[in-house]
Amino acid sequence: MDKRIIAAVVLLLAFSCFKYPLPELAISSKASLQEKLAAIDTWLGDLADQRKFNGSIVIARNSNPLLINSYGYADRNRSIPLTAKSCFRLASVSKQFTAMALMILKEQGKLGFDDYVQTYLTDFPYPNVSIRHLLTHTSGIPDYEDLVLKHYLSFFTFLFFSTDQSMDNLFYTGDPSLFKDRYNILTMKDVLSLVVKYQDQKKFQPGEKYSYSNTAYVLLAYIVETVSGQTFEAFLDKNIFEPLGMENSSIWNLLSISNKLPNRVEGTYGNRLNDYTWLDGIAGDGAVFVSAEDFLKWDRALTSHTLVSPAVFREATSPFITTSGDTSYYGFGWRLSAKGDLMNHTGSWVGALTYISRRPANRSLFVLLDSSTNKYYFEIRDRIIKVLDDENF
Repeated sequence: MDKRIIAAVVLLLAFSCFKYPLPELAISSKASLQEKLAAIDTWLGDLADQRKFNGSIVIARNSNPLLINSYGYADRNRSIPLTAKSCFRLASVSKQFTAMALMILKEQGKLGFDDYVQTYLTDFPYPNVSIRHLLTHTSGIPDYEDLVLKHYLSFFTFLFFSTDQSMDNLFYTGDPSLFKDRYNILTMKDVLSLVVKYQDQKKFQPGEKYSYSNTAYVLLAYIVETVSGQTFEAFLDKNIFEPLGMENSSIWNLLSISNKLPNRVEGTYGNRLNDYTWLDGIAGDGAVFVSAEDFLKWDRALTSHTLVSPAVFREATSPFITTSGDTSYYGFGWRLSAKGDLMNHTGSWVGALTYISRRPANRSLFVLLDSSTNKYYFEIRDRIIKVLDDENF
């Protein structure tokens, strides 16, 4: 292997492990909510100046922002400041939009949650796996990332999984929309083919227990395409983003048209691009981009049941009871608290690190988005959560 590549990998690994301590988020226990929000805002601004945060925050109640701000830049060259209209890659936070697509089709009478996947994807090898099993991560299907490593034997893909830096971005410097003309990229059909080829890799019987599976949500997106006769991207645009006026939100991957989402934020890793990989020809498990201000519209729609009825949405926010009688606290695209008072989700892919939490009873929303492969992200998020917990967020 080229010595330069080896050196780059060593530097990436070393860089990812090294951290300076974060400055304190010093807030008095007697501080008012407004004082706490002001302190968080100032703290994130300071972190952005130190290049320890690059992203947006939304703290809202009743879908009205108490704090909405952006810190840093939307591009690798740091020439385009982030704004509330800048749309971030959500990674696995995308799953709630995939789940909503299935709920919409359910509401339209075009499928049922307990329908078998084989009804819609005839090549699917497991006859007793249902749409509900896919939605709740109880199907037993392995992650396609594991199958990719097994099937393609790609050293550079292994490096990507090890370092979080897209190897494609290190070697390809052209327009992302032209990447598909030069390289093979993974598609939903490819994911289904991998599931068929490695069907002996199934982990357990459907409904037996919870095991997070990105594959499940890719297949759900494929089902949406099969049932609707539209691309998954078009279905979400026409049934979610456009009706809700989410003007800076959509699917974006390597199959999207050129120049889609002009406010799309590039993923970075230091001064390098970390924005996509050859695996990004799929959607469902990720690939949704949403702006900070559009999250307020999304939150409002969930609260008012604009897209689906309360009865259908109730299924999305209900725990799953396994065949052994255990309770799994994952609904349809949302992690659920045992008390039933909190729904949240995290996301991580190439440069993106994301988080959303909602407390429906308190009508509160917290969103934190970062695009910089940020090794400080989880510590930043957790410190903010600790402050917000005292305010019932």
